[in-house]
Amino acid sequence: MDEPTRQPYRGRFLWITLAALSVIGCATHGPLASAKVAQAERAIDDAQQAGAAVSAPLEFRTAQDKLKAAQAAMAKGNHDRAIRSAEQAAIDGEYARALAANQRVNTVADEMGQYIKVLRQDIERLPQ
Repeated sequence: MDEPTRQPYRGRFLWITLAALSVIGCATHGPLASAKVAQAERAIDDAQQAGAAVSAPLEFRTAQDKLKAAQAAMAKGNHDRAIRSAEQAAIDGEYARALAANQRVNTVADEMGQYIKVLRQDIERLPQ
């Protein structure tokens, strides 16, 4: 076979290869998107259990909204958008959980400070 006859086959082979890689790429995004959505759901559940709905309501609501956007994108087959939204939802959920935990720690620290203050007052009242 001479070189001019091979050229059309090379072009077709290139296009077929690119199309196959594109299909494989799209197929692998589905499981990744599902995993990212599941990760975001866990982060939001953790935030809920940590009391973020009360302690960090804005951040918690933002995480929930982004999770809903990820789920909607998954339903439409837009896996790239689902992945992005799910990653953002997971980050926002973790942030809301951290804010709730921080508030809880600050509350305990304030209570301990008050307890120490009362103990000091009691000690000062004791006869010397």
